[in-house]
Amino acid sequence: MNYRLSPHLRYCLFGAASIFLDTDRERYFLLQDRADARFRRFLEQSADAADFHWLIARNIIAEGRDDPTMHSRKVPAPTSGLGNQPPLSADVVFTIRAIAAQISARRMLRRRPFAEILKPGWSVAQSVAQDQEHQVSRVTAAFQQARHFVPAKDQCLVRSIAMKQVLASQGCHANLVIGVALPFSAHAWVQSGDTILTDPLELVEPYTPILVV
Repeated sequence: MNYRLSPHLRYCLFGAASIFLDTDRERYFLLQDRADARFRRFLEQSADAADFHWLIARNIIAEGRDDPTMHSRKVPAPTSGLGNQPPLSADVVFTIRAIAAQISARRMLRRRPFAEILKPGWSVAQSVAQDQEHQVSRVTAAFQQARHFVPAKDQCLVRSIAMKQVLASQGCHANLVIGVALPFSAHAWVQSGDTILTDPLELVEPYTPILVV
């Protein structure tokens, strides 16, 4: 019988601990010490019957073959972020769009399961902008300006969802990344190539990506 990581889970390994994101229950949890060792033996294909029983009972693994399409995409290690590039003046129309997109994203997160943003086709650019670098700069500047009009504290996921949607509407590809760190903290950001669009580089560097959309 074959087993795989439960499809609603993503994970990161840290020393003698593993952090999990449960997208169905919209929560994080931590395995440490002996519990972490059980999961790592599963990853290394050296788990025994007791390990399988423990992991199955907690819905960490499930019957079935590994599905590569369920794995999070990888992103390059970031090398620059806000403050590393000359800022553009914020366009009024784009700033209004940035504000409206964040209001919409906040409502969406209240009304829809978080797992919906993992579905294929979510917020994907339908065309490719000819002047993508310029468009990315305009959107980034607009979201920076929008911080003066919408709450910024503890709104990293809302801001990231909104920016990814606005970028996609302009034909620009970018990744929404959720990262975790120990002692436990989590942060969401938008990344284009190796450039962070929502935050200074030093704010994101401590985090390891656990989910890339």
